[in-house]
Amino acid sequence: MHLVIPHAAPSGPQCQAALERLELPHLRQVLRVLKLDGELPGRASDLSPISERIQTHDAYADGLIPWAALAAKQLSGVPQDGTWGLVTPCHWAVHADHVAMHDPRSLRLETAESKALQKAMAPYFLEDGLVLHYWQADTWLVRGDVLRDLPTASLDRVRGQSVDAWLPRTAAARVVRRLQNEMQMLLYTHAVNDARAARGVPVVNSFWLSGTGNLLENEPRRADVTVVDVLQSAALNDDAFAWTQAWLALDRGPIAEFAKVLHQRSDSQIALTLCSERTARTWRQHPQSVLRKIQTALRSPNPVTLLKAL
Repeated sequence: MHLVIPHAAPSGPQCQAALERLELPHLRQVLRVLKLDGELPGRASDLSPISERIQTHDAYADGLIPWAALAAKQLSGVPQDGTWGLVTPCHWAVHADHVAMHDPRSLRLETAESKALQKAMAPYFLEDGLVLHYWQADTWLVRGDVLRDLPTASLDRVRGQSVDAWLPRTAAARVVRRLQNEMQMLLYTHAVNDARAARGVPVVNSFWLSGTGNLLENEPRRADVTVVDVLQSAALNDDAFAWTQAWLALDRGPIAEFAKVLHQRSDSQIALTLCSERTARTWRQHPQSVLRKIQTALRSPNPVTLLKAL
Protein backbone atom coordinates (compact mmCIF):
# COMPACT_ATOMS: atom_id res chain seq x y z
CA MET A 1 0.00 0.00 0.00
CA HIS A 2 1.46 3.31 -1.11
CA LEU A 3 -0.48 6.54 -0.59
CA VAL A 4 0.59 9.52 -2.74
CA ILE A 5 -0.69 13.04 -2.03
CA PRO A 6 0.04 15.69 -4.69
CA HIS A 7 -0.08 19.42 -3.87
CA ALA A 8 0.55 18.69 -0.19
CA ALA A 9 2.46 21.96 0.12
CA PRO A 10 1.59 24.44 -2.67
CA SER A 11 3.66 27.52 -3.38
CA GLY A 12 0.80 30.06 -3.40
CA PRO A 13 1.18 32.67 -0.64
CA GLN A 14 -2.35 32.19 0.73
CA CYS A 15 -1.94 28.42 1.05
CA GLN A 16 1.55 28.87 2.48
CA ALA A 17 0.13 31.11 5.20
CA ALA A 18 -2.68 28.64 5.90
CA LEU A 19 -0.13 25.84 6.20
CA GLU A 20 1.12 27.34 9.47
CA ARG A 21 -2.30 26.76 11.07
CA LEU A 22 -2.93 23.20 9.88
CA GLU A 23 -3.65 20.58 12.53
CA LEU A 24 -3.30 17.09 11.08
CA PRO A 25 -3.32 14.58 13.96
CA HIS A 26 -3.55 11.44 11.82
CA LEU A 27 -0.69 12.57 9.59
CA ARG A 28 1.35 13.23 12.72
CA GLN A 29 0.53 9.72 13.92
CA VAL A 30 1.61 8.17 10.61
CA LEU A 31 4.85 10.12 10.39
CA ARG A 32 5.71 9.04 13.93
CA VAL A 33 5.85 5.43 12.71
CA LEU A 34 7.30 5.77 9.20
CA LYS A 35 10.89 6.59 8.31
CA LEU A 36 12.01 8.95 5.54
CA ASP A 37 13.07 6.67 2.70
CA GLY A 38 13.80 8.84 -0.32
CA GLU A 39 13.31 12.06 -2.23
CA LEU A 40 12.51 12.74 -5.88
CA PRO A 41 13.20 16.23 -7.27
CA GLY A 42 11.01 17.88 -9.86
CA ARG A 43 10.08 21.21 -11.43
CA ALA A 44 6.80 23.02 -11.85
CA SER A 45 7.53 23.12 -15.59
CA ASP A 46 7.82 19.32 -15.98
CA LEU A 47 5.25 17.79 -18.33
CA SER A 48 4.89 14.78 -16.01
CA PRO A 49 3.94 15.61 -12.40
CA ILE A 50 5.98 14.00 -9.66
CA SER A 51 3.01 11.90 -8.56
CA GLU A 52 2.91 10.20 -11.98
CA ARG A 53 6.66 9.57 -11.87
CA ILE A 54 6.23 7.92 -8.47
CA GLN A 55 3.58 5.60 -9.89
CA THR A 56 5.86 4.46 -12.70
CA HIS A 57 9.13 4.18 -10.74
CA ASP A 58 10.46 7.26 -12.58
CA ALA A 59 11.25 4.96 -15.51
CA TYR A 60 10.26 7.28 -18.37
CA ALA A 61 11.36 10.55 -19.94
CA ASP A 62 9.39 13.68 -19.14
CA GLY A 63 6.05 13.73 -20.96
CA LEU A 64 6.42 10.16 -22.20
CA ILE A 65 4.75 8.09 -19.48
CA PRO A 66 2.73 5.61 -21.60
CA TRP A 67 -0.59 5.72 -19.79
CA ALA A 68 -2.46 5.12 -23.05
CA ALA A 69 -0.40 2.06 -23.99
CA LEU A 70 -0.95 0.66 -20.51
CA ALA A 71 -4.70 1.21 -20.90
CA ALA A 72 -4.72 -0.41 -24.36
CA LYS A 73 -3.14 -3.56 -22.89
CA GLN A 74 -6.24 -4.01 -20.74
CA LEU A 75 -8.65 -3.83 -23.68
CA SER A 76 -9.73 -6.56 -26.03
CA GLY A 77 -10.29 -5.98 -29.72
CA VAL A 78 -7.59 -3.33 -30.15
CA PRO A 79 -4.04 -3.78 -31.52
CA GLN A 80 -1.45 -4.28 -28.83
CA ASP A 81 1.41 -2.74 -30.79
CA GLY A 82 2.01 0.78 -32.06
CA THR A 83 2.09 4.12 -30.29
CA TRP A 84 -0.85 5.32 -28.23
CA GLY A 85 -2.17 8.48 -26.61
CA LEU A 86 -5.08 9.55 -24.43
CA VAL A 87 -7.63 11.94 -25.93
CA THR A 88 -9.75 13.87 -23.44
CA PRO A 89 -12.79 15.80 -24.75
CA CYS A 90 -12.79 19.18 -23.04
CA HIS A 91 -14.02 22.76 -22.99
CA TRP A 92 -11.61 25.60 -23.67
CA ALA A 93 -12.62 29.07 -22.52
CA VAL A 94 -11.04 31.83 -24.60
CA HIS A 95 -10.01 34.92 -22.64
CA ALA A 96 -8.37 38.14 -23.78
CA ASP A 97 -4.85 36.99 -22.91
CA HIS A 98 -5.06 33.22 -22.54
CA VAL A 99 -7.06 30.06 -23.15
CA ALA A 100 -8.13 28.06 -20.09
CA MET A 101 -9.45 24.51 -19.84
CA HIS A 102 -12.44 23.73 -17.66
CA ASP A 103 -11.83 20.61 -15.61
CA PRO A 104 -13.03 17.86 -18.02
CA ARG A 105 -14.61 16.00 -15.12
CA SER A 106 -17.09 18.86 -14.76
CA LEU A 107 -18.48 18.13 -18.24
CA ARG A 108 -20.00 14.85 -17.00
CA LEU A 109 -20.27 13.55 -20.54
CA GLU A 110 -22.83 10.80 -21.02
CA THR A 111 -21.84 7.69 -22.96
CA ALA A 112 -24.08 8.49 -25.92
CA GLU A 113 -22.75 12.05 -26.12
CA SER A 114 -19.15 10.88 -25.98
CA LYS A 115 -19.62 8.22 -28.66
CA ALA A 116 -21.38 10.69 -30.96
CA LEU A 117 -18.53 13.19 -30.62
CA GLN A 118 -15.90 10.52 -31.15
CA LYS A 119 -17.67 9.31 -34.30
CA ALA A 120 -17.75 12.83 -35.71
CA MET A 121 -14.07 13.48 -34.95
CA ALA A 122 -12.66 10.12 -36.02
CA PRO A 123 -12.47 10.79 -39.81
CA TYR A 124 -10.40 13.94 -39.27
CA PHE A 125 -7.94 12.06 -37.07
CA LEU A 126 -7.78 9.21 -39.59
CA GLU A 127 -6.63 11.60 -42.33
CA ASP A 128 -3.43 11.97 -40.31
CA GLY A 129 -3.07 8.25 -39.63
CA LEU A 130 -4.57 8.51 -36.15
CA VAL A 131 -7.20 5.93 -35.16
CA LEU A 132 -9.58 6.80 -32.34
CA HIS A 133 -10.84 4.04 -30.03
CA TYR A 134 -13.64 4.61 -27.55
CA TRP A 135 -12.54 3.74 -24.02
CA GLN A 136 -14.75 5.62 -21.57
CA ALA A 137 -16.99 8.66 -21.69
CA ASP A 138 -14.35 11.18 -20.61
CA THR A 139 -11.29 9.57 -22.23
CA TRP A 140 -10.61 7.91 -25.57
CA LEU A 141 -7.53 6.18 -26.93
CA VAL A 142 -5.74 7.16 -30.14
CA ARG A 143 -3.17 5.11 -32.05
CA GLY A 144 -0.73 6.32 -34.70
CA ASP A 145 2.92 6.60 -35.63
CA VAL A 146 2.79 10.40 -35.50
CA LEU A 147 2.64 10.06 -31.70
CA ARG A 148 5.96 8.26 -31.48
CA ASP A 149 8.44 10.12 -29.25
CA LEU A 150 5.97 13.00 -28.85
CA PRO A 151 6.13 14.35 -25.27
CA THR A 152 2.80 15.65 -23.97
CA ALA A 153 1.75 17.40 -20.78
CA SER A 154 -0.28 15.45 -18.26
CA LEU A 155 -3.95 16.38 -18.07
CA ASP A 156 -3.34 17.28 -14.42
CA ARG A 157 -1.13 20.13 -15.62
CA VAL A 158 -3.96 21.86 -17.48
CA ARG A 159 -7.29 20.94 -15.88
CA GLY A 160 -8.74 24.21 -14.62
CA GLN A 161 -5.67 26.10 -15.84
CA SER A 162 -4.31 28.00 -18.83
CA VAL A 163 -3.32 25.64 -21.65
CA ASP A 164 -0.92 27.98 -23.47
CA ALA A 165 2.30 26.99 -21.71
CA TRP A 166 1.52 23.28 -22.04
CA LEU A 167 0.66 23.02 -25.73
CA PRO A 168 3.24 20.84 -27.53
CA ARG A 169 5.52 23.00 -29.70
CA THR A 170 7.67 20.44 -31.50
CA ALA A 171 7.46 19.91 -35.25
CA ALA A 172 5.87 16.50 -34.65
CA ALA A 173 3.09 18.18 -32.67
CA ARG A 174 1.89 20.33 -35.57
CA VAL A 175 -0.64 17.66 -36.51
CA VAL A 176 -2.10 17.70 -33.01
CA ARG A 177 -2.37 21.49 -32.85
CA ARG A 178 -3.99 21.61 -36.29
CA LEU A 179 -6.51 18.96 -35.24
CA GLN A 180 -7.33 20.97 -32.13
CA ASN A 181 -8.13 23.97 -34.32
CA GLU A 182 -10.20 21.85 -36.72
CA MET A 183 -12.17 20.27 -33.90
CA GLN A 184 -13.14 23.67 -32.55
CA MET A 185 -14.76 24.44 -35.90
CA LEU A 186 -16.31 21.00 -36.29
CA LEU A 187 -17.79 20.87 -32.81
CA TYR A 188 -19.15 24.42 -32.87
CA THR A 189 -22.36 23.29 -34.58
CA HIS A 190 -22.49 19.65 -33.48
CA ALA A 191 -25.90 18.40 -32.31
CA VAL A 192 -24.47 17.19 -28.99
CA ASN A 193 -23.23 20.69 -28.23
CA ASP A 194 -26.49 22.27 -29.34
CA ALA A 195 -28.31 20.07 -26.85
CA ARG A 196 -25.78 20.82 -24.10
CA ALA A 197 -26.02 24.55 -24.72
CA ALA A 198 -29.80 24.33 -24.53
CA ARG A 199 -29.41 22.67 -21.11
CA GLY A 200 -27.05 25.43 -20.00
CA VAL A 201 -24.02 23.16 -19.53
CA PRO A 202 -20.53 23.63 -21.05
CA VAL A 203 -20.00 22.36 -24.58
CA VAL A 204 -17.12 20.24 -25.86
CA ASN A 205 -14.99 22.39 -28.16
CA SER A 206 -11.53 20.80 -28.09
CA PHE A 207 -9.48 17.86 -26.82
CA TRP A 208 -6.29 17.29 -24.88
CA LEU A 209 -3.67 14.74 -25.87
CA SER A 210 -1.63 13.11 -23.09
CA GLY A 211 -0.28 9.76 -21.94
CA THR A 212 1.91 9.29 -25.02
CA GLY A 213 5.06 7.19 -24.90
CA ASN A 214 6.02 3.61 -25.55
CA LEU A 215 6.17 0.74 -23.10
CA LEU A 216 9.61 -0.45 -22.06
CA GLU A 217 10.79 -3.91 -23.09
CA ASN A 218 11.15 -4.77 -19.41
CA GLU A 219 8.11 -2.88 -18.19
CA PRO A 220 8.42 -2.29 -14.41
CA ARG A 221 5.68 -3.79 -12.31
CA ARG A 222 3.09 -1.20 -11.39
CA ALA A 223 3.22 -0.47 -7.70
CA ASP A 224 0.14 -0.62 -5.49
CA VAL A 225 -0.18 3.15 -5.49
CA THR A 226 -3.23 5.22 -4.57
CA VAL A 227 -3.06 8.87 -5.63
CA VAL A 228 -5.41 11.17 -3.70
CA ASP A 229 -5.67 14.42 -5.67
CA VAL A 230 -8.31 16.28 -3.65
CA LEU A 231 -5.91 19.17 -2.93
CA GLN A 232 -5.19 20.01 -6.56
CA SER A 233 -7.90 22.48 -7.53
CA ALA A 234 -7.63 24.60 -4.37
CA ALA A 235 -3.82 24.54 -4.48
CA LEU A 236 -3.62 25.68 -8.09
CA ASN A 237 -6.06 28.51 -7.39
CA ASP A 238 -4.31 29.41 -4.11
CA ASP A 239 -7.66 29.06 -2.35
CA ALA A 240 -6.45 28.75 1.23
CA PHE A 241 -9.84 27.98 2.78
CA ALA A 242 -10.72 25.22 0.29
CA TRP A 243 -7.21 23.77 0.47
CA THR A 244 -7.29 23.70 4.30
CA GLN A 245 -10.71 22.06 4.35
CA ALA A 246 -9.57 19.46 1.81
CA TRP A 247 -6.48 18.67 3.93
CA LEU A 248 -8.59 18.28 7.07
CA ALA A 249 -10.96 15.91 5.25
CA LEU A 250 -7.98 14.01 3.87
CA ASP A 251 -6.53 13.64 7.36
CA ARG A 252 -9.84 12.38 8.76
CA GLY A 253 -10.43 10.03 5.83
CA PRO A 254 -7.72 8.35 3.73
CA ILE A 255 -4.86 9.12 6.12
CA ALA A 256 -6.81 7.85 9.13
CA GLU A 257 -7.52 4.63 7.21
CA PHE A 258 -3.85 4.46 6.23
CA ALA A 259 -2.91 4.76 9.91
CA LYS A 260 -5.12 1.77 10.74
CA VAL A 261 -3.42 -0.38 8.10
CA LEU A 262 -0.03 0.79 9.29
CA HIS A 263 -0.68 -0.45 12.82
CA GLN A 264 -2.12 -3.76 11.65
CA ARG A 265 0.71 -4.72 9.28
CA SER A 266 4.49 -4.68 9.25
CA ASP A 267 5.40 -4.36 5.60
CA SER A 268 8.09 -2.36 3.79
CA GLN A 269 5.63 -1.85 0.93
CA ILE A 270 3.53 0.45 3.14
CA ALA A 271 4.58 3.96 2.21
CA LEU A 272 3.41 7.57 2.13
CA THR A 273 4.59 10.15 -0.41
CA LEU A 274 3.91 13.87 0.00
CA CYS A 275 4.43 15.99 -3.11
CA SER A 276 4.98 19.64 -3.86
CA GLU A 277 5.78 20.96 -7.34
CA ARG A 278 9.50 20.75 -6.54
CA THR A 279 9.88 17.62 -4.43
CA ALA A 280 8.33 14.31 -3.51
CA ARG A 281 9.40 12.73 -0.23
CA THR A 282 8.52 9.17 0.67
CA TRP A 283 8.24 7.70 4.15
CA ARG A 284 8.21 3.93 4.47
CA GLN A 285 7.66 1.35 7.17
CA HIS A 286 10.82 -0.50 8.25
CA PRO A 287 11.35 -3.36 10.71
CA GLN A 288 12.17 -1.99 14.15
CA SER A 289 13.59 -3.40 17.36
CA VAL A 290 11.60 -3.06 20.59
CA LEU A 291 13.87 -0.20 21.72
CA ARG A 292 13.46 1.52 18.35
CA LYS A 293 9.68 1.19 18.58
CA ILE A 294 9.71 2.85 22.01
CA GLN A 295 11.92 5.66 20.72
CA THR A 296 9.70 6.08 17.67
CA ALA A 297 6.56 6.26 19.81
CA LEU A 298 8.12 9.11 21.78
CA ARG A 299 8.89 11.13 18.68
CA SER A 300 6.35 13.72 17.69
CA PRO A 301 7.26 15.07 14.24
CA ASN A 302 5.45 18.24 13.30
CA PRO A 303 3.63 17.69 9.97
CA VAL A 304 3.67 21.43 9.26
CA THR A 305 7.46 21.52 9.49
CA LEU A 306 7.76 18.58 7.12
CA LEU A 307 5.28 20.08 4.65
CA LYS A 308 7.04 23.44 4.67
CA ALA A 309 10.29 21.66 3.80
CA LEU A 310 8.86 20.13 0.61
